[in-house]
Amino acid sequence: MPRTLQITPGVIHSSPESLGFDPTRLKKLDHHFTGLVETGKIQGASYLVARDGQIVANCAIGSLTYHDGSPGLQPDSIRKVYSITKAFTAVAIAKLAEEGKLFYQQPVNTLIPEFDTEKHRDITIWHLLTHTSGLMADPGCQTEPYQLPWYEWWIHEKKEHSKDGRLPDGEWIRTILSGRMWCKPGEQWNYCTAGYAILGEIIARASGKSYGQYIQEEITGPLGMERTFLNTVPEEFHAEVCYVNRWQENEFRSPHDMTGIPAAAGNGIFSTLEDLWKFGQCLLDEGTSNAYTLLGRRMARNLVSNQLNNVPSTCWGDKVKNYPMSLGLNLNHNDICTPGTFSHEGAGHSGLYVDPVERLVYVFFVPSLTGWVPEAIINPRAIVWSSLL
Repeated sequence: MPRTLQITPGVIHSSPESLGFDPTRLKKLDHHFTGLVETGKIQGASYLVARDGQIVANCAIGSLTYHDGSPGLQPDSIRKVYSITKAFTAVAIAKLAEEGKLFYQQPVNTLIPEFDTEKHRDITIWHLLTHTSGLMADPGCQTEPYQLPWYEWWIHEKKEHSKDGRLPDGEWIRTILSGRMWCKPGEQWNYCTAGYAILGEIIARASGKSYGQYIQEEITGPLGMERTFLNTVPEEFHAEVCYVNRWQENEFRSPHDMTGIPAAAGNGIFSTLEDLWKFGQCLLDEGTSNAYTLLGRRMARNLVSNQLNNVPSTCWGDKVKNYPMSLGLNLNHNDICTPGTFSHEGAGHSGLYVDPVERLVYVFFVPSLTGWVPEAIINPRAIVWSSLL
């Protein structure tokens, strides 16, 4: 951590006052995050607040890396955003639906034959998008002791013991399907990154492109997200990547051979605050960005609309009888955000929040070894939304 804790400003388009914010209240974010960095609860914090397509607040505080003498975190630093990747995957599925290449209620087994079993035949693309497939949730979701995700276990253990370091075609799919089902499709909301790995494969088969190619050519490229990458970061940007431990550092400096491994469609994207804002702003603007139409208006509206009715959730100790969920984006906030606000967060921790009523986009990175620090993730939303006049 730098000896002198500095607040580094980023790009601003308009003053907070001109877009209906109380600047004094909004400035409390700096004081709040500074306190969390100074007490060691987080390594750093960066945030961006925009309204009506104009950035009104954009700052960074703390350290870029865990190394002694690390440079400071910058407003344009690159950070792996993990599960925010799922929102990109959901948009890709929506685009393919618009093109007539698949449909939401389509059984997965029509695209991936390994699903043509008694247990899995009823699982649809819609089930995977809404985390209601019945496939086993991420390790830790049911409050069991947390272990490495199944894909990391597969890379470190199974692949290591193969003859040539490669996996047979379809082996990872059979691994996902080899365990028991948590419940029948549609019965419960059960957070499942494995389901998004399957969606990545569906995108590849339906589009004829790799998952990464489709995301770059159809989403991040046209939106001008020039500092957004999948799985790894080009070497010229390595000095700008934020990480909190050696494991995260190795993710982009010495990435795994992904041959035979599913596309990281649930957790593989590296990005920046501004790039994520561009993505969120496009969804807020109902699928359009300048001259590019990411999604048609009706598809964009459907993407962020609640899809579930009386579907319970017990993940992470919850006892929610009616869990709301859109197609790949969370709606379950229960706080100061306007009802209908859609979001996704990523491990480590990062977040993208979009409030259609207030026309507001809030993006943040709060890197820490703990990963989940409520004061850095939940509390700042109260400061942002309370700043609205």
